[in-house]
Amino acid sequence: MKDCSDKFLIIGAGPCGLGVAKALKEDGILYDQAEADDDVGGNWYHGVYESVHIISSRKTTEYPDFPMPSEYPDFPSRQQMSDYYRIYADEFGLRENIEFNTKIVRCLPLENETWEIETSSGEKRIYQGVIICNGHHWDKRFPNYEGDFSGEIIHSKDYKKSDQLKNKRVLVIGGGNSACDIASEAARVSSEAHLSLRRGYWFLPKTLFGQPSAESFALYLPVFLQRAILRVMLKIVVGKYEDYGLQRPDHKLFEHHPTVSSEILHYLKHGRITPHKDIKNFDGKTVNFIDGSKAEIDLIVCATGFYVSFPFLPEGLVKVKNGNIAQVYAGSVLPDYKNIYVFGTQQVRYG
Repeated sequence: MKDCSDKFLIIGAGPCGLGVAKALKEDGILYDQAEADDDVGGNWYHGVYESVHIISSRKTTEYPDFPMPSEYPDFPSRQQMSDYYRIYADEFGLRENIEFNTKIVRCLPLENETWEIETSSGEKRIYQGVIICNGHHWDKRFPNYEGDFSGEIIHSKDYKKSDQLKNKRVLVIGGGNSACDIASEAARVSSEAHLSLRRGYWFLPKTLFGQPSAESFALYLPVFLQRAILRVMLKIVVGKYEDYGLQRPDHKLFEHHPTVSSEILHYLKHGRITPHKDIKNFDGKTVNFIDGSKAEIDLIVCATGFYVSFPFLPEGLVKVKNGNIAQVYAGSVLPDYKNIYVFGTQQVRYG
């Protein structure tokens, strides 16, 4: 058993883990950092599709003390984001504390408020505490419908490039940002593109008056004013969602994570994407919807989100509500355990 009881262990070297590491280093707090992958960046390094761009803007996503390169566009690409996190790690000398290709498989609280961890190689260590930054875009959530589908079903996490959609009849399930990105890609390359939504969503354009929506002046106002102003803007710029074949939102703006996409409405108006309500059942390659309509589909992409989970912790140590809301006090601490901190589980509105 290796004694590291004078140090903390950061689990994960994605955007959140890197920010935590920099803070600890600047304050002289001893730490190690374990990253299961072979480089920094987390989901931006290994987990997103080739064509993705951020939906929040460059200015609202960058670290406040380390702006993104000025030559980056308002909506940087996957490669630019991945490069940014590498530059960040190098600029602040964070790599020297990162153990790459090191997966944590067990993390247990001990009686003296230290923590025992075990790596996938079987090595065990004792740390003063653990800081969990393992991300929340990896534990795939699939929907459950009656019947059997004889085509191919994948999760949005498994979608990497447009060749997977080419010349196929594609159905995307979900109304979030990934769903709209993939449905828009399907509109360009597939033989048919379909989108199934179980309820109405708020779809916001990526830009308003030439500026990223995430940088709108309205977002600095109280929420009730934000809603009022954005609803007027949307009525002018977008109109009624029903005119696009979509359902009316069943909740107030910002009560759930809004979808930021300019392409989805474009392709709906051009007939390149066929909207549907929720799925009733499957029958071979036939997908039956609750409104009585049906479609023949070759590939279903489930853009249905992720669970927030911590497989290396004892079950229930971090309570998770509805599968995706970690019950942590002040966004990071637990009421019953010391020297454990959980970062990055919140679904913030923008970057």
